[in-house]
Amino acid sequence: MIHTTLGRYRIIGELGHGAMGTVYRAHDPLIDREVAIKTLHPNLPPDAVADVRERFLREAKSAGRLSHPNIVTIFDVGEQGGIAYMAMELLEGRTLADLLAESVRLPFQTIADLVAQIADALDRAQQLGIVHRDVKPANIVVSASGHAKLTDFGVAYLPASTMTQTGTMIGSPRYMSPEQVLGLPIDPRSDIFSLGGVLYEMLALRAPFVRSGDATIFPLINRIAAEAHPPVTQVDPSIPEGFEPILRRALAKKPEDRYQRAGEMAEDLRALRGLARTSVAPTPRDGETTTANALGAQTVPRQFADTLPNAALAASALPPGQEGKSNAFVLDLDSFVRDFDAQEQARLQEEEAARRKKEEALRLWSEAEARKREEFERQLARETQKRDAATADGTGTISRRGALDLLKQKAATRTPEETPAEKKAKADTALDESMRAALRYLAEVASELNGVNPLAGRPYDYIYLGRLPSVKLSNAFVDLRSQKIRGKDHGVHLFFKFWIEPTTPAKSNVRGADIARLEEHLKMLNVPFAATPEARSDFGHVTRATFTVSAALPCEINLRANYDKSTLEIELANVRHPGRVRCQIEPKALDDVVDDLARYVLGVDDDFDKVLRRR
Repeated sequence: MIHTTLGRYRIIGELGHGAMGTVYRAHDPLIDREVAIKTLHPNLPPDAVADVRERFLREAKSAGRLSHPNIVTIFDVGEQGGIAYMAMELLEGRTLADLLAESVRLPFQTIADLVAQIADALDRAQQLGIVHRDVKPANIVVSASGHAKLTDFGVAYLPASTMTQTGTMIGSPRYMSPEQVLGLPIDPRSDIFSLGGVLYEMLALRAPFVRSGDATIFPLINRIAAEAHPPVTQVDPSIPEGFEPILRRALAKKPEDRYQRAGEMAEDLRALRGLARTSVAPTPRDGETTTANALGAQTVPRQFADTLPNAALAASALPPGQEGKSNAFVLDLDSFVRDFDAQEQARLQEEEAARRKKEEALRLWSEAEARKREEFERQLARETQKRDAATADGTGTISRRGALDLLKQKAATRTPEETPAEKKAKADTALDESMRAALRYLAEVASELNGVNPLAGRPYDYIYLGRLPSVKLSNAFVDLRSQKIRGKDHGVHLFFKFWIEPTTPAKSNVRGADIARLEEHLKMLNVPFAATPEARSDFGHVTRATFTVSAALPCEINLRANYDKSTLEIELANVRHPGRVRCQIEPKALDDVVDDLARYVLGVDDDFDKVLRRR
């Protein structure tokens, strides 16, 4: 079946297909960028469709929760005409499996860098309790600049998952951990074992437990479960010995003997930069050239040498004591990850504090209700005694109508208590109404904004470009996405997008690794720019450049409703602040906050900064 559109996405062409689905290159007109659209075939076998569909949704759910430079980004998920689809980041590059298929070993420095990046990705997943379960070269994409990304979370294990976690073998056998092949419970340390297998194959050009004479899968499973891997330096003596302790720890049979965090493995790999050169190197074959660096002599095809990461090639040529220059990109990336993790940890702590506050409020309410019941019972007893004493007759018969009358009076004035389900339904309705009211208000704001294209009253700080003193606002667009919540359609994601155009060309002086980052960022946004080199290193690499941007730049506001917690998250992307900032508010506050937000976009005042500071 040939598709021209899926949802709002316009299909450009096919990137690949398999038995379960097809991947397309598509254009997202909402923010004018190209994406990859992953689809499921609508005519899957009936006995497989439920499992495949659940894996598909799990990929969107697991990868969608992860925001990390080394994990593929999921933008959207939907369904059209019975076809489930997922919009994700369009990755430019080659899979690690394709690179290994060339039977040419990458430089040791490059191997350490790439595996450390994937270890960083697994460390982030581990923080959220997510186990990938299928770490293999085919699920690692490497760009021409040497940036690695982990993909395909379709078989990932999520906390509170309903899919089988034990007794079922899920993943690629040659990279499985012992607990996976034995059908035992798994945790993130299983992914560390799989990554160790990938590292071993990158070094030795063969998987650690695969043998050429294997006719079935059972010998492989037995070796993974019971046999130690051959030392990699026995396979090839030119491999630096510094890799051996990392492999021994990553490929340990018992999870408790492995790295407990993937981040520890990343640190050890990056520490290999200080190794001395080995004395044994492979002999170059026809069409190959040999490079040498701190990790030893390497054999690389000449046609592949130009595509290696610049940082790795530069490191190979630096004199002793200058290796730090080649680490600039990795160090900057480490700093970014640490900052992001700190922000995420602070957000989780805030959510925990809010939960405890709600529990305390519920406890106080329960105690107050108990005191009311006790007071009512005491009042009932006093009224009964008073009426009994006043209406006693000579025969000793006592009228007890007073208590009954009091109960009837209380029943007539008593407000019926709502059940938990009724309370939840009322909260859901209130949250949905707040989202739709915000949609109506922001739609009017967008209409007026597009009519006058005003100048913002205050500067905009844009990621990498810095402060833009004067910008014109235009092309505003607002929409609300709905989802079935407990059987009813409720608004879950309200987004407001607009563009800012500098009144004078924006110029930014960028250094080091930020040059490649800014260039990649602007290309991803399809924003034209000019980059003028200002300084170069001794090896000809640009170390400082001036970027000039005259075109409009996208800005974005996202309001996401959490109907389980009855909360609202507001996310701003390059709206007066560089990058992304988030805060949470109570739904009842949205009516007031949305006007502050619109005024903040226009630069009328800074009142919304008070809301951001409360995050």
